[in-house]
Amino acid sequence: MHLPETIMEIKHPRRILVIGKPDSDISRVVKEITGSAPTPDASTGSLAGMTHEWNVKTAYYTAAIPIWIDEINDTTAWKSEFLNPEAKEVVQAVGAWIYCFNSSDVKKESADDDAEVTIPEHVEATMKAVAEVVEKACGMMWDGTRLAVDLTPANKGRSTINAEEICLDLGFEYIHIDATGKNEYGENLGLERAKEALEANEWSASSADDDDDEDNVGGMDDEQAQMNAELWGLKASLLDPDNEGDEAEGSALEIEGMEQMMSQLMAIKETTAGMPENERKKYAARAVDDLMKNFD
Repeated sequence: MHLPETIMEIKHPRRILVIGKPDSDISRVVKEITGSAPTPDASTGSLAGMTHEWNVKTAYYTAAIPIWIDEINDTTAWKSEFLNPEAKEVVQAVGAWIYCFNSSDVKKESADDDAEVTIPEHVEATMKAVAEVVEKACGMMWDGTRLAVDLTPANKGRSTINAEEICLDLGFEYIHIDATGKNEYGENLGLERAKEALEANEWSASSADDDDDEDNVGGMDDEQAQMNAELWGLKASLLDPDNEGDEAEGSALEIEGMEQMMSQLMAIKETTAGMPENERKKYAARAVDDLMKNFD
């Protein structure tokens, strides 16, 4: 096999967004793929809103790919939040989705090893929600990767044909976390296959000619990346299930807070647009720090 003379470094890769219910073992999936486990929030023990990093090196490129983690308590509410115009930039920055779920048990009338893996309605609903969110923000021609990782131990070795077809129809590739070896086509199974799919993904959001375009997600400079990180952190804070108060009032505050935060972040970006690079980064860093203090 002919290898490229030089290995490309992807400096501003798109993100991976890992999602699942709070009781799903997201940490294990991230650790198996990246080699290290994400650190839960010290006060809540939750991974919601946490970030991680995957240092990838292939024969063709190297990249430090940021990983965002989100927990879904209610699919309908989650979809509504991510369909908001304020969330569009976050969704556009994602190059791969990993949905971690526990499928239903094998069919009760068939408990043998040949029983098929079933996909519950709520799992289908979440995959449909992700597809809708991606299409709304990125269009029909989105070129990323979507993986549906089944964490159910009992499903190892069972027939996955039906599950694979359901996931494929919804734009996901079905993967069982404990599967090993290869299938009848000689393809890897389990998380080895997941890593293959992710490594083959297109992580650059722009061509080399567009690397200096600050309006392009793939060409974000340091302060824009920081702004996105702060926005993601704010999202986790606003959606903290331990927050007290009336549910309707809390929902209104979430929307108001997101809109206010995004508006001020965009104002900082516009203000720094004409500055020299070093001055721009210093100004933006100070402005974001001041902004976050007001949201504490």
